[in-house]
Parts: sequence; C-alpha cells; structure tokens
Amino acid sequence: THHKFTMATAPTIKLTYFDIEGVAESVRLAFAFAGVEYQDDRVKFPQWAELKPKTPHGTLPIMTIDDGPVKTQSGAMLRYAASLDKSGSLYPSDKPFEVEEAIGLIGDMTRSWSPCIYMGMRPHNYGYPEDFAKSEEGKAQIKRMREAWIADELPKWLGFLSDMIDSNGGTWLCGGDKPTIADCMAVPAIRTYTRGHVDYVGVDCVEKCNPKIVAYVERFCALAEIKGRYSTGIGASA
Repeated sequence: THHKFTMATAPTIKLTYFDIEGVAESVRLAFAFAGVEYQDDRVKFPQWAELKPKTPHGTLPIMTIDDGPVKTQSGAMLRYAASLDKSGSLYPSDKPFEVEEAIGLIGDMTRSWSPCIYMGMRPHNYGYPEDFAKSEEGKAQIKRMREAWIADELPKWLGFLSDMIDSNGGTWLCGGDKPTIADCMAVPAIRTYTRGHVDYVGVDCVEKCNPKIVAYVERFCALAEIKGRYSTGIGASA
C-alpha cells in the first residue's frame, strides 16, 4: 500500500511489519499526520520464517529510506516520522520533556502487560515448557494473569494517562491543538485491550474503568487523517 504525500524531495520510505497494528502502528499514524507517503509493507506470519534471518536483529519493524541500509527500532522510526512533519506538531520543540515523559509512561504500561501476552506465546521465556499455553494448567494460568492485570493494573495506568491529559488542558497527552507522537503511541496501546483479539480480555474493559480515556481515543480516531481507519475496538465508530 502506498500513502499520498506531496512534499518536494520526499524520501522514499518502506516500512515493513506484520499485518497487524502492533508496535508499527504508532509509526503509521505519525506518517498519516505528517502527510508522508510511504510503502506500508505488511508481512504475513508464514512469510516471517524466511524474512527473519535477513533482518538485522531478527525482529520487525524494519525500515528503508531511499533504498539505504535497513533501519530498526520502532521508537527511532516514530521520531523520524515526526521529523518529517513540517508543522512541528508531532514533536513540538517547546515540549520535548512532555513528549518523552508520555512515551515513557506508555512504554511502562506496555511492559507491565507484556508477560500476560507472552506467557501465551513464549512460555519457555518464563521457565515453562514450550507447549504450556496449550495445556489446561497453562490456559488457567494465562486466564488468571490477564484477568488480574485488567482488574488491578489497567485502571492504574489509564488513570495516569487521563491525569496527564487533564493536567495538560484536556485535549492530548501533551496538550495543544494537535496530537503528538505520544498520542500516536498511546492510542494503539489502549485500543489493543478493546479489539477482541486477546483471550480473557473483555472488549469493554477500558470503558468500564476510564470513560475519559475512551473519549480521548475516540477524539483521536475522529480526526480527518485517521477517520475510518479502524473497524474494531474503541475509535472504530469515530
């Protein structure tokens, strides 16, 4: 997929990731706000085995710019996308601390949730047998972990984010009239709990614990650059 862009001397950008939102979605959103054309190269999971050894670190996303060397790290890509935004609103020069603070908080939330996901995908990383997630004991443990995190941890993290929005004027994480890359990172991270693709996580979990965050995500997804992008999860009806 190619996305429109009108800037003179625009770089030729290819962003490669799986055909899911995941960690590349923040970069895609930032490109959308910046009006940057890029090739949205989406890899199907069966193709990954062949591609993996050809990537620098055995991970996605990867990016090439003007057919240069392969670049890695979604955070670097996100900040690069912001650097192409002529308006400067994705990374305001007067708010670097606020943007990085918000990005750090979202990263903390995602890392806190991560064991609940990877216990189902890579249980051996936590000292369990490879097929643990398929056993009755494994399924029960994954269910316990995810339900406990949604009940006890999700409200805490969403509270931190809604407090940040409130303290910065009630619009975006860093205030102002337009989203920054922090919002581009936050919205997919929040939506992941509401899209119905994770076992034992109710799609209404965010709505139940923080309606302010639901309104924030819907406000973001109603913006002209994003409207109609999503068909599941909060923001899909925006």
